[in-house]
Formats: sequence, C-alpha cells, structure tokens
Amino acid sequence: MTYLRSTILASFPVAIVTFCAITWFDSPSSAHAFEKLGVGSVAPKLDVEHWVQNGGGKFKKVTSFETGKVYVVEFWATTCGPCVQSMPHLSELQTKYADQGLQIVSISSEPLDEVKAFLKNEIPLEDGSKVTIANVTKSYCLTTDPDGSSDKDYMLAAQQNGIPCAFIVGKDAKIEWIGHPMEMDEVVESVLGDTWDRAKYIAEQNLMEEMQKTIGGLVRKKKFSEAAAAIDGFLEKIDDKRIQFGLLKSKVELQIRANADTKEIKQSYVKLFSTCSEEPLFVQDVAWSAYENYTENKIESKEIIRLSIAAVEKVLDQVQGATKANLLDTVARLNHSIGNIQPAIDAQTQAVKLSDGSDEGSFKEFLEELQSEAKKKTK
Repeated sequence: MTYLRSTILASFPVAIVTFCAITWFDSPSSAHAFEKLGVGSVAPKLDVEHWVQNGGGKFKKVTSFETGKVYVVEFWATTCGPCVQSMPHLSELQTKYADQGLQIVSISSEPLDEVKAFLKNEIPLEDGSKVTIANVTKSYCLTTDPDGSSDKDYMLAAQQNGIPCAFIVGKDAKIEWIGHPMEMDEVVESVLGDTWDRAKYIAEQNLMEEMQKTIGGLVRKKKFSEAAAAIDGFLEKIDDKRIQFGLLKSKVELQIRANADTKEIKQSYVKLFSTCSEEPLFVQDVAWSAYENYTENKIESKEIIRLSIAAVEKVLDQVQGATKANLLDTVARLNHSIGNIQPAIDAQTQAVKLSDGSDEGSFKEFLEELQSEAKKKTK
C-alpha cells in the first residue's frame, strides 16, 4: 500500500503539490554564464517555425508581444504525459479568456510530421468518450519549432528543466510568472484584471531561492540539525500555509536524519498536522509518513503514531466513499503498528465497506490478517 500514499497528492492542485514537494537533498548549486530570464524580464520575441493550429483562424502568428494583451507561452512535447493532461485545461482557459485579450501559444521542438501525427491520437474525457488531440487543442495556438530557438530563448534562459512549462507574458510584454500550466489560473485572471502584484511575487521567489541556497547548502554538508533550525527562521517569514507545510515536512525528515530528540520531532508533527488540518489527504500523507518512519525504526515514539491516528480520525467526516476508505485503512495500519488490534479491525472493516473496488482486495487481505492475528491472541 505504500505506493498509494506516495502518490496520494496527485489528486490535489499542482500549486499545492509544488510547495509540498520542497526538497533539499539533491539540489546542487550551479553557476550560469548568461543573464537569467525571469519574472520581470522582457519576454523574448518568438520565431516559431510551424503554426499548426491557431484557434480556428482567430489568432495571428506572434513574433513580438502586443501591448495590452496577455500571452501564455507554453512548452510541451508529444512524449510528455503531463503535457497531454494539461491540454484540455489550456483549451478551457483560452476559451474563457479569449475575449479579454489572452492568447496561448504552445510550442514543441519536435518535427512537424511527428506533431501532426500526434494530433490524430485520441484521449479520454471525463464522460468516458474520446476525442482527438487536434480537437482538444483547436481553441489555442499549437506550434512546433524544430530548430529549438524558442526553447533556447525561454526554457534554457530561464533554467527550466521540465515540461510542461508556461511563461505568462503581461500587458507590458514582460514575464509575470513561470511554472506548470495547471497552476496558473489565478495568475492569468489577476494579470488580465490588473491585480497581479509582480513585485510581491518576485520577493516571494527570492525568498524561495534564499531558502534553497541556505538549507540546501547545509544539507549537502550533512549539517541536518542546522538545516532544521534554518527552516524555523524561514517559517517566521512565511504566511502561506502551503509553503509552511512543505518546510515542516522537510524539517521532520531533517530531524530524523539528525537523530533529534523525540520530543522535538513530535512537536514538528503537531505543527504539521495543524498546518494541513483542513486538507484531509494532506493529513493522511503526514500520517502515512509517520507510519513509515515508525515501522522502519526511524522514529520510536508511539505518541507520534497516536497523534497521527487522532489527526486522521478528526478529518474522516470531511470525506466520503473511496477517499474515506483510504483514510480508514491508514488508521487501521497506524493502530496495528502499535499493537491496537481491535481498533485496527474496526477501521479496516469500515474501509472494506467503503472501498470502490480498486483497493477492495488489498483492504480485505489486510482485514483478514488482522482478524487472524486477533484469533491467535485469544487462544
């Protein structure tokens, strides 16, 4: 069941996941010989070779950015699953904001023939039907630039290594934001409505870079205690609970690596559960990490497990169906890990009843193990 908990955040908005995935353990520092393209920079002109789709003729080819309009320059590839998953969302955004001056330009660096062939493929919709990718992307500008010049001007210059990646170009032809296209809804709306605070966002990004440099540097030197202490300092500067959550998760891991006092680790878990108390799946994610740390002998405190059980049980009424079944399964495994067999059986029995079929087999299997263990203890 570990695989389930390791991917549980996939159902959450990407923006939140981004902050929850803060990590410092493999983040080498790097020097760059060119000026970095970033938020506030003038957006490079476009020299895209092939404009495959243009919103059904609604949009003209873009070379320079028109004052007063807002653009999304997005990079994708036919072999990128997340890129394909983002396409319906890009289409929705383009349709929603087309009359407000938004133009989305999606750029691949693959050969034209490959892109055209790819557009004939079908993807499933929520209602079970299928539609060609050409039809999904017809509302915005889908392009390809095989010479890689656009990729160089944007992705390489901005030191972006992963796709899909979107650059929002504001009404003054400067870059307002860089990130995953599934994260950008609020930013697009704010930029279009002239409520986006670019300076504030730049300050936030500078703080994130400072955190990465400071904490990452300490981690690479294996100064885990100092890194955990540094996180406390940054937490005082941040109000966003999503970022706080990511930092606190990192702090727990650092404390475990530093063999910190159990009381200190417990305090971090208390803060962590408090930070995510309104997000049941985040609570489950934290509880599952506690379960793994306990069963792998990284922590020895049953108090942390009891704290985790209480935290998950507190949010059970906020969820239903299969989601609730997964949380109950977590409660059962936490209880079992500290020898609470009957509470584990009770929780797992409910999990089996609520499961939607995909996890029913594994839930039943664990329930049978618990029942067998209980019988042996009564003999």
